[in-house]
Amino acid sequence: LGEAVALVKEQADVVEDKIHDILGGMGVKVYDGYKLLEVLQDNRERLKALVLEESPDARGPSKPPEEKSSHGRRQTMGYLEPVESQDGAVKKQLACRILITADAHNVDPDVFNAVHGNGLVYDGRLIVDHNFQTTDTAIFGAGSLCEFSRRYRVGSSSYLRHDGFNGREVGAKLAHALLRILDPVNGDVAAAGGDSAALEERYLSTSQSRGLHVEPTMPSLTAESYAEMEPSDLADLLPGFYMPIARGGLLPGNLHFYHIKSARESRQHKVTPTGDEDVIVTDTLQPDGTGHFCQIMIDPMGKISSITYLGGEELQVESLWSLVGLGETFLNLLYKRWKSGDVPDIVEFLTDEWAVALFHDHFMEFCHQLKLEIAADGEVKDLVERHLENVDLTSGLPRKLRAEARNDLPPEIVTKMQDRLLEYLRKNTNHLTQYFLPENFSQSGHV
Repeated sequence: LGEAVALVKEQADVVEDKIHDILGGMGVKVYDGYKLLEVLQDNRERLKALVLEESPDARGPSKPPEEKSSHGRRQTMGYLEPVESQDGAVKKQLACRILITADAHNVDPDVFNAVHGNGLVYDGRLIVDHNFQTTDTAIFGAGSLCEFSRRYRVGSSSYLRHDGFNGREVGAKLAHALLRILDPVNGDVAAAGGDSAALEERYLSTSQSRGLHVEPTMPSLTAESYAEMEPSDLADLLPGFYMPIARGGLLPGNLHFYHIKSARESRQHKVTPTGDEDVIVTDTLQPDGTGHFCQIMIDPMGKISSITYLGGEELQVESLWSLVGLGETFLNLLYKRWKSGDVPDIVEFLTDEWAVALFHDHFMEFCHQLKLEIAADGEVKDLVERHLENVDLTSGLPRKLRAEARNDLPPEIVTKMQDRLLEYLRKNTNHLTQYFLPENFSQSGHV
């Protein structure tokens, strides 16, 4: 695990270093690894300088030789000056006239006072239950400043803060929970005294057809009910979150930055990272903004867990977003080709014509239906059980084991998968004109 974390951190540092180089080329001085200790003012109460504490890994531009003017020595703005320290800490002074600060998004003091004044539980975040209800059942909460109660935690792997999940998916599940309260005729069995199974089934069917995993909203529980339940059963009450999370922005140098990652697991992790994650990185980004930096991480189960991009070209985030969660086998032997040096630029590889089908609106639905069909096959079930017989799933699936399982698939199953793929291409041939179908090959005069 340490090696994988170190590799990911190394690539994150690469992105940061590139931005620092661009800022330097624009005349911006970047000081990294310093802690702000004090703000100094002149006799007119104007900002004069900052006092910073230097850490062992601090870095920044070197100060040039001092210049002299007709009025004496000129103060060089934007460079650090040594400051005497009584406590032994290494302190520096930075002369400046404007100070702009930024920090992580947190709760507003007025919001906190409102939460605290109404008796709601706040523990770094507003605490809610599995139905997004606070301690006041008439008040619901969801979003980056909310967190599921600690009673749902099993071990140290489950993640409870909502900022680890896709905001759109959190909102959809909150709406579903509210429906049971606001629309008792269709949404709340207890309030209506009727059966809402048809509504629930319709909701699940529609969501699953779009490739989403959803569960029914669980009824609210009393304090006595919570006390009687086992921790693992409580964790199962939490809604599951599966949609990826996207972050991005426009960085100095007109560079577009995107980071798309899979959602954090709200329930107990079924897979423990072991350091077997694969990291695919290509870097053709030039100082003038041409080229691309791209990193793809593949988790121990063989699925794409995150994509990081930096470049002057603006990409469709929805396209990158659709790749997260897919098995690496969908990427046309990317890992193997990258290892052999045949893929110098991931972005160029994924924008080639072969990959167009991956980004089609109906591709996720096709994958979901194919998965259901193959999983129901008895031979496939026996094959999976045989290969997993002596495997610890909490450590993931080794790449060699995944390859062996694919090679052992019955020929008729492989043929069925190929036939379903051809059906998908034919059904969407108006948008997927890049693919040459067998019937087109026959019509061209070849046998």
